[in-house]
Amino acid sequence: MRTGFINNEGKNNSISGILLIDKPAGMTSFRVDSLVKRELNCLKVGHAGTLDPFATGLLPLLINKATKIQDRLVNVSKSYEGAFKIGISTNTLDISGEVLDNKAVKDIEIKGIIDYLGKLSGDFIQKIPAFSAKKVKGVPLYRYARKNIDSGKADMTNKVSIYEFKIKSFDDSFINFSCRVSKGTYVRAIAQDIIDKFKVPAHLFSLRRTSAGGFDINEAIQFESIEKGKDFIMEKIIPVDDPRVMEILN
Repeated sequence: MRTGFINNEGKNNSISGILLIDKPAGMTSFRVDSLVKRELNCLKVGHAGTLDPFATGLLPLLINKATKIQDRLVNVSKSYEGAFKIGISTNTLDISGEVLDNKAVKDIEIKGIIDYLGKLSGDFIQKIPAFSAKKVKGVPLYRYARKNIDSGKADMTNKVSIYEFKIKSFDDSFINFSCRVSKGTYVRAIAQDIIDKFKVPAHLFSLRRTSAGGFDINEAIQFESIEKGKDFIMEKIIPVDDPRVMEILN
């Protein structure tokens, strides 16, 4: 969950506010920024918490003057729904990576994992995944990892909080869950915890963000709808001085 913004000279700075987008799979958060920025021909567009390309869900875009509250919105907790696939591990800890291990997992091991996940709560020191956008010397860690280059920061960690972790169901080696976590939490890093603790392969199969920055996914517009043009997008922008935004910030 990182932040970013695009800033070009000669663009429209009269539009400001928050646009809630339901990001599709297979697209970077920065790509969404860029496309909306182009559609509005505006000066700045940022986002409150980056979603990995394979992940979907709520991406709050901050337009022009709204980028000034970026750090404050990022600090608000985020909620997700997703699924862990037990029995297969990947080098990225998620579905986008190369398979490292594949084996059958016993029912008693699955039960232990479900019990463990259902009790996840509190503050943790979490190791930042090698395939992440965290930067070392200005370069994202995933670029080092893809080229098998040692970044010199193999043990980078974050202090994170898991406020709630609920098991929704288990079906054919998929553990479906919902959770609410703090800024900086890598949900896919929990797959590494499963691997380390239970000695079984696992990875994050799917992830959908349902809330971020104090907003809910039900308020978001589908990404494809930005093709309706500037007038449509303008109608969906929440002003920075909207009472809801002020309440979140206060």
